[in-house]
Amino acid sequence: MGIALLAGTSWPTRVWADEPPTAEELKEARERFTRGRKLEDEGKFAEALALFQEVGQVKMTPQVRFHIALCLEHTGKLVDALETFRLAAREATSTAPNVVAEANQHIDTLEKRVPTLTVLVAKSRPGDAISLDGRPVTAGSALRVDPGEYTLTLKRDGAIASEQRITLEERKSLRVELEATPGGEGGGAAPFSLQRTLGWTAVGVSAASLVTMGVFIGLRGDRLSKVEAACPTLTNCDPSVAPIANEGATYATLVNVFAGLSGAAAVAGVVLLFTAPAPAASAPRAGVRLNPVFAPGVGFLSVEGRF
Repeated sequence: MGIALLAGTSWPTRVWADEPPTAEELKEARERFTRGRKLEDEGKFAEALALFQEVGQVKMTPQVRFHIALCLEHTGKLVDALETFRLAAREATSTAPNVVAEANQHIDTLEKRVPTLTVLVAKSRPGDAISLDGRPVTAGSALRVDPGEYTLTLKRDGAIASEQRITLEERKSLRVELEATPGGEGGGAAPFSLQRTLGWTAVGVSAASLVTMGVFIGLRGDRLSKVEAACPTLTNCDPSVAPIANEGATYATLVNVFAGLSGAAAVAGVVLLFTAPAPAASAPRAGVRLNPVFAPGVGFLSVEGRF
């Protein structure tokens, strides 16, 4: 099923009103549309979608929008496809009745296929925030969502109070009630957990910077040795030594940079850890452990942490 883009199609205003498309741009757009239709017929809907979207950047017509919606539908983006079909049908009302007819057929089908999700919160509190894979959700409202697996999250007082993995299936509605778990309702546990996590993270950054600084110290020493071997007096050296000397200077700068970063992160980590509120009795204890690892010709630290 498809609708052809005719040469006599009336093109609406370009996205950039002050830059009307040139004849060459219109020609290229029609060629892209033709290639997109061929890809559609071959079942390569993702590739066709990219071409139709490029056409729409030059001139968007109901026909182009229809085929964008068709590709969205076949690539699993049912919600976007439904809205795009509706928009195509509205735009084509007075100019392309065939677009309206075909779009309405897809709309009727998609309205039955697209799952709906309703989320409630048991014993809700002001400020509770619900999200679906990071997307805000309004409690009690039916939300159309593409089929698939998602993570529902309830945050209270800035802390995760409940989290649940859900699966939405085509043609089905799902109603989920979230309830804050013990110890996940905010209060004293949230700032403790967040601040100590930040503190241990800073300690880890300090340790990693220290290790990196050690690497650059070794590289700087290697370049210095090469310079001294090639030019023992370190004066009036051959120009060929300059690149090695420049590398050594760069490594010396990086040593200073990571030394400063390590020191700043260590101070920040200690301050965060010592000023963090006392943990609740049931809260797991956080910790970090630095393990020295040695091998022939190399040494480094491994960092292990539990938050």
